[in-house]
Amino acid sequence: MNNYHYIIASLPVISKGYEDKSLDLKKITAEIKEQCSESDILSIDLFNKGFDGTALDEAFFEEVLKSKSRLTRLYYLLERNIRNMKVKAAASKLYSPTEAERKIEQYSILPKEDIYGDYRQPTDTEAELSHSDIQTLNSIFSDEDIVSKEKRLDDFKWEKITDFTTLDFFNIDAILAFLAKAHLVERWLNLDVNNGKHLFRKLVDEVRGTYDKNKLIYQIDENNG
Repeated sequence: MNNYHYIIASLPVISKGYEDKSLDLKKITAEIKEQCSESDILSIDLFNKGFDGTALDEAFFEEVLKSKSRLTRLYYLLERNIRNMKVKAAASKLYSPTEAERKIEQYSILPKEDIYGDYRQPTDTEAELSHSDIQTLNSIFSDEDIVSKEKRLDDFKWEKITDFTTLDFFNIDAILAFLAKAHLVERWLNLDVNNGKHLFRKLVDEVRGTYDKNKLIYQIDENNG
């Protein structure tokens, strides 16, 4: 049996300031998995898989939507909705209204709604973006400061993770919530948040790789999910 109380009590405190320089996510994850059942290890591996920036395809979403972990389903449905909003924002900025609609339809991220119907649980509607969420994200996407935009988006995700797990205290979703936030922290550590020039250059490279004006190839790689 999993000792959730012990695992959660032993987790380090991390902050939304993304300055936890002693964080060793690989080591922490390994220590957590040593105390988990095979089922929970599989849940952790699936959840972490989405943070490598290459797994967010139709097959991954089908697997996610079958997960027994509520947070796994909610987090990646949220990711899908955010990323589709990014497609819409980029297309609207780069193309005429008619062409933008075509690009949005072409490059929006799977799964399609019929896949939702097969697997989504009733509570998964919490991942849908509210009117306030949409306003917040539109404000974020219109931010001309790349670093500010990325930090605001990660702050938004952080708060959503907190909201999704308000009632999760000693279960696998509480652990996954910690890992999700730790991935956000690790992302900024990897970008060297105290080295402004390095951070700016890397983020610019990511944006250039994300938006191709001629094709609008949308390949998100935020090292988080």
